[in-house]
Amino acid sequence: MDVFQLNRLARRLREIALRASQEGAELPISVGELAILEHVARFPGSTISEISRSTGLAQSRVSKVVRELSDDGVFQHAADPEDRRRTRVRLDPRVRHQTFDEYGSRPIDAALAAAAPHLDAAGLARVQELAAELAGLLTPQPAADQPASTR
Repeated sequence: MDVFQLNRLARRLREIALRASQEGAELPISVGELAILEHVARFPGSTISEISRSTGLAQSRVSKVVRELSDDGVFQHAADPEDRRRTRVRLDPRVRHQTFDEYGSRPIDAALAAAAPHLDAAGLARVQELAAELAGLLTPQPAADQPASTR
């Protein structure tokens, strides 16, 4: 595998994840908005610059999405007390529990089947197994000696 193949695979997986996340959703969301939401959910208190670096989106785009989602009551943002030029962003606590618990538990079966209509049920099951294995291998695990509260 080379970097181009890896990028194509990453893009394809993101498309499948987006489709799965939109199954039954009230409002569609763009890939960029989803990336920003995921970053802020994982790293509350991130700055616009940190979100931009993590997602690969322009700071102006991140700022616009943060502003819009703040207006919609999804994000809370405030100036960094140490450097008032920076904005810190976090999910509204009510949204985190309502939206992300439901969002994260959505099955990917239908989205995967739509993305790979050439695969039978066994092939689709194998893709899910491989994706889970790859995620396990590439997702950093907290150190065993680290207290649970800091994980």
